[in-house]
Amino acid sequence: MKTLKLLPKYEHWYPSNKKKDVWYPSVTFICGFLPKGQFFERWMANQGSAEEVKEVLREAGERGTRVHDASEALDRGKTITYNDPHFGLTDEEYQLLAHGYCGWHAKYKPEIKHIELRLVSDKHKLGGKLDRIYKIGDKTVLFDLKTSKTAIYDSHWIQVSAYADMYEYLHKEKIDEVAILRLTERRKEGFEYIVRDRTEWQKDLTQFKNTYKTMLYLNNNKMIVPKILEVPNEIKL
Repeated sequence: MKTLKLLPKYEHWYPSNKKKDVWYPSVTFICGFLPKGQFFERWMANQGSAEEVKEVLREAGERGTRVHDASEALDRGKTITYNDPHFGLTDEEYQLLAHGYCGWHAKYKPEIKHIELRLVSDKHKLGGKLDRIYKIGDKTVLFDLKTSKTAIYDSHWIQVSAYADMYEYLHKEKIDEVAILRLTERRKEGFEYIVRDRTEWQKDLTQFKNTYKTMLYLNNNKMIVPKILEVPNEIKL
């Protein structure tokens, strides 16, 4: 009987390209070991309960997934219509894309090099998927799209720095800048766009490496491995 290997729900793990049955944590998993900061902690303290916090975070994650999927479709040259059931965008999300994302594209005119690029490195013992590599002017820019309603967090910067480091190693191409675009109705243009140059993102990379070490320290200096469930392909009485 055939069996299936199931990974933990809501966790992202990447199999090694060279080593059998070896899995690496995602960049976002590592970033979870970095505190979000006092602003986020104050926000959590103002919530009614842990269940309410989980619900808000779940909804935020689903919002981010819908907007990411739609933005990817736009970058691939597809047209999105209002109330398209394939994407399930809310009115607010549709507006963020129409005003913020399309407005950003019109202003900066990026040339697409890679979309949703998967990265796995045995050297880094790490995996992940970056949003975009753009050519903007004469710069190669690693780009990340965010939909958080409050701010761009430090964890976002160490996330893109890790992608940049892995990308350079795997693709032998220099990343001049990393950039985060946060779509928000609170800005006149519909977005907040911040760029960090090579010197800045390499400083962020140092913090990512320290965060990776923190993850190991909290696990008795051992790699965390996924709790994989092996189940039959079908069951019957």
